[in-house]
Amino acid sequence: MSYLLKIDVSPMGENSSSLALGASFVNAFSTANPDVEIKVRNLAANPLPHVDGEALTAGYVPEEGRTEGMKTKHQLRLDLIKEISEAKSIVVTTPMWNWSIPSVLKAYIDQIVMPGALDPYGNKKLAGKKVTVLVATGGSYGPDANHPEWDFVTPYMKFIFASLGSEDVQVIRAEFQLAGVAPGMEALIPNKEKSIADGKVAAEARAAE
Repeated sequence: MSYLLKIDVSPMGENSSSLALGASFVNAFSTANPDVEIKVRNLAANPLPHVDGEALTAGYVPEEGRTEGMKTKHQLRLDLIKEISEAKSIVVTTPMWNWSIPSVLKAYIDQIVMPGALDPYGNKKLAGKKVTVLVATGGSYGPDANHPEWDFVTPYMKFIFASLGSEDVQVIRAEFQLAGVAPGMEALIPNKEKSIADGKVAAEARAAE
């Protein structure tokens, strides 16, 4: 059975704006694709280990020469690659932390990008797959913002998934999400509410495509 792979990153549960965007996306996707399963990988609840020396070396060592640690870590990477490669489409929900992605998401990306299995060269296994990245940011990083160049999430996520073969990568943001939380941002609460509402509409439209 085909499935949508939903990769969740935020640890904030019901208080997470990126997860709220994800819920809107999934509801619309399930309506448009009732026969497609939703498969969730929650990186906050079940973080993956960072790639270490054994994991990196295993790909360059013949199987019979691998230690048990190498074998286990290599198989984890192959399983993750299989999961994302066999998905019908992919949606990632993530906050922006310190202008970039949380480390649990970076650890996931480091696990799946592996020369000879899933890479930008001869193994672009995400070709033909639609990838949607739903991002919650504390401030604003659009073209009219004071510092749009501080958004390192959008270009990085677009590059990663495009390099792995996807020809259709879209990033949808809900901005100003620290308004009403961080002192001094109270005046931006209406902007926050509008941005999350607009983000949900955009997520639903994207899911229904």
